[in-house]
Amino acid sequence: MRLQERLRTATSAVNTECLLQQLAATLERQFRVRAAAMDPRFRRADRHPHPGQDIDFLRAEEKYTVVAWHEAGTLREAVIRTPLKELAAQLDATQFAQVHRSVIVNLSSIARVVRGSNETADVHLKGRAEVLPVSRSYLHLFHQM
Repeated sequence: MRLQERLRTATSAVNTECLLQQLAATLERQFRVRAAAMDPRFRRADRHPHPGQDIDFLRAEEKYTVVAWHEAGTLREAVIRTPLKELAAQLDATQFAQVHRSVIVNLSSIARVVRGSNETADVHLKGRAEVLPVSRSYLHLFHQM
C-alpha cells in the first residue's frame, strides 16, 4: 500500500512539474504579447500607408512588421502582421532594397551609408533619426556609394 501511494505521489509530482512548466511557458507567451501591445512601437496606427505615401523602410520585429513612411512632412509608423517576406514581393525592386534580413529600405530615402567594422554598414535616412543596419550579405549593394 505504501508503494502504491509513493508511486501515485511520484507520478503526481512529475505531472505537476510538467504542468507548471507548461503554465510558465503559456504565461511567458502571454506576457510577451501583452508587453508588445503596451509598447508604443507596437500600437496600430489609425492610418496605414497607401501607394501615394512615401514608405521609408520596413523592419521585421518578431512576428510583426513596422512600416515607416512620411505623409505631408509628418513621420508615421504602423505595425502590421504581414511578414516582411510577403511585403518584399509586392515592392518595386528598382525603388526598394533589402539591406538586412529584417530591413527593407526605400533607396530614395537614404541620406548616407556609413561603413562599419566587420564588413557591415549603417543606413542613415533623410529626415529620420533611425539608423538601419546593413549586413555583410547585402553590403555589395553599396560598393559604388
